[in-house]
Amino acid sequence: MSNILRLIGGEFKRLVRYKLLARSLATGIIWVIVFLVISREDAGDVAPMLMFVDSSIVLMMLLGASFYLERQENTIKSMMVLPVSLWQILLSKVVSSLMLTLITVTITCAAVYFIHGISFNYALLLVFVILAVVAHAAIGFCLALFGKSLGTMLLMVIAYILVFAVPSILLAVNIIDAQYEWLLMISPSHAARALFSSAISGQFEWGKTLFSCIYLPVLAAVLMKFVVYPAFKSRAVRG
Repeated sequence: MSNILRLIGGEFKRLVRYKLLARSLATGIIWVIVFLVISREDAGDVAPMLMFVDSSIVLMMLLGASFYLERQENTIKSMMVLPVSLWQILLSKVVSSLMLTLITVTITCAAVYFIHGISFNYALLLVFVILAVVAHAAIGFCLALFGKSLGTMLLMVIAYILVFAVPSILLAVNIIDAQYEWLLMISPSHAARALFSSAISGQFEWGKTLFSCIYLPVLAAVLMKFVVYPAFKSRAVRG
């Protein structure tokens, strides 16, 4: 446990040094401005959308940036000589990603409450945020590990957004008919958005909620074990 805590502390220091924490706070401030200029009714629709953006798109971009900055400093290779397992290193990175997302989600919740007086089940929302972050951190690792450069990784994130995130947004604004929603549930981003929408509105479609709660952690486990772990180990050894 002490090793994990030290690793998490090191990850948090790097977030500060790489100015990723500052960027996360800046994103939260932008969300506050958004809520200041929209109505209460729109806020209830926009909040889950912003949370899904924070826990997927923003998360993957910040994780990828952090990964390449660590490669430049040979931080990852240095970690491999510490008395910790590779799983502990990966866990510390997932936890640091969760911390970044929780900052912006907390700012969003505060803005919705103090500006529009909207409250919801925060404990349930926390569970859903964890599920979304774990899945998208695994996806972000995959993109970062197989991208040859930061630019390539960002292009891969854009491709992911176009394929998996944009359709969910189009469904939310009624451009895509609701009858296709089950088809979109294969998208981790849409599964996350469905969970956030349920937590905020208090209206649950139990089939979709149960599917998302199973799908996201299973997807994360499969990617971490069979893709991220071996690729991360190989990349760390090469430096």
